[in-house]
Amino acid sequence: MTDFDVAVVGAGVAGLTAARVAAESGLRVVAFDRLSPGGQLVNLTTVHDYPEPGGSAESWPVVSELVARAEAAGVTMRFDEVTHVRAGEPVRLETGGGDVTAGAVVIATGLGNGRLGLPGEEALVGRGLSTCAGCDGPLYRGKAVAVVGDDEWTAEEALELAELASAVTVLVPELPTWSAARAERLAAADRVAVVTGATVTAVHADGVLEGVTVRTADGERELAVQGVFPYVGRRGPAGLVEAAQTDEEQRLVTEDGVRTAVPTMFVAGDARARAGQTMSEAMADGVAAGQAAVAALRPVTGPSLTIVDPTSGVLPAEEEAGSLAGGTAGWTQVALFSNSKPNATELLQGMGERLKEHWQLADLGFASKPNASTAADKDTIDWLAQCYRMVLVAVGD
Repeated sequence: MTDFDVAVVGAGVAGLTAARVAAESGLRVVAFDRLSPGGQLVNLTTVHDYPEPGGSAESWPVVSELVARAEAAGVTMRFDEVTHVRAGEPVRLETGGGDVTAGAVVIATGLGNGRLGLPGEEALVGRGLSTCAGCDGPLYRGKAVAVVGDDEWTAEEALELAELASAVTVLVPELPTWSAARAERLAAADRVAVVTGATVTAVHADGVLEGVTVRTADGERELAVQGVFPYVGRRGPAGLVEAAQTDEEQRLVTEDGVRTAVPTMFVAGDARARAGQTMSEAMADGVAAGQAAVAALRPVTGPSLTIVDPTSGVLPAEEEAGSLAGGTAGWTQVALFSNSKPNATELLQGMGERLKEHWQLADLGFASKPNASTAADKDTIDWLAQCYRMVLVAVGD
């Protein structure tokens, strides 16, 4: 036995979605996050291109909805740091609170903080170097800042800082990779300048950041800024995961969508190699990873539930067993099946109401035969087997 069927490392958009999808299939699911659920959304005030392209929404209601849906599906939330994931049967997760075992794991940690890779940089964290416009932007109200990077996240952070800072210089190492829509927003924003082919070669400080040296095709120049926000040098969770192939950015390489080379290990969101950085892509990854984890733990073929035909209270004939068995893909509730005799029906329905209350079931199915001497309808049997996790059978006499 394992502690959980599925463990999800990271409770951002992709992680919460994967956990919910797996839990909705009746699996025991835990989602780990070191601090709080929401991932990068916690650092945003507004989510753009959501719920549809060109749309926008406040971030906290989105986070609340993702958490609420996951918890309603039965996901266990744990705020603990996962320090290592060991592949195997079962998968073993090392956490600050002790080891946890699971049948399958979804890695949805996103990427680490950006870094310039320059001497003296770490000493400036909190003293002019930041990686969160939503968190630290107000500290730079009326001041000049630089944002370093080329992706969607870089553009979004620059746009948020433009509402506070006196000037925002976006330093793009080569060419931007952000969308045309964000390019238009940057071009229309006051106090924003985009410089392509720009590399930061040095930081200057006297206790706090005073400026950076920038190299372009025209040579080097000093840029006086009181804040720098690097979104280059972000790394995936390569050091966290055992036996998984990674790319040059330490993101996990997948063989087919969200599947890694390890049969019980999946990856969703920015931690996946070649992943985009949009809400829609993170959610799609989460759905795919949750479904893949369920499929890995539940064989597609072979009977997994046999229902007794209450006509005589015995198992069906061997040749009919296949038609009376069903898979587990949609099991979420309890169903009742009666042979229509009043005492059996009343007994079963009474027991069902107690079970519904005890397990807090949203629904409870019921089916009965026309009479005690008629064989059970195979369509009804198949429906019960496919839709319900447990079927209670009454054989009244």
